[in-house]
Amino acid sequence: MSDDAEVVIFGWMDFTPEDREQALRHFSQVVAATRQEPGCLDYSFAPDPDLPGRVRVFEHWDSDASLTAHLTLPHVARLREAIAPLTRTGRSMTHSTVAVSRPMGSAPTPA
Repeated sequence: MSDDAEVVIFGWMDFTPEDREQALRHFSQVVAATRQEPGCLDYSFAPDPDLPGRVRVFEHWDSDASLTAHLTLPHVARLREAIAPLTRTGRSMTHSTVAVSRPMGSAPTPA
């Protein structure tokens, strides 16, 4: 696999329901800065509508080097510090290297 292959991070973090809204506020402060970083193709945190404490995570980077650089930046350190006091009850994150990527069209309309 090439060192310059795209990288996708996806998964979720669970907080107590009363802490999720505060976590989302902290995440939203980091999103704008991160989307301006070199190599960031997409970056988002979103509440799961069916699970009261869950926050869905999606990141798309042009390379692992860009992701690694992102993790060292001051706004990421501030985010980690801000959410540390919140009660997180679970986490599942996956780091994937993209082997092949292509546009996806809409599904055909049934006849």
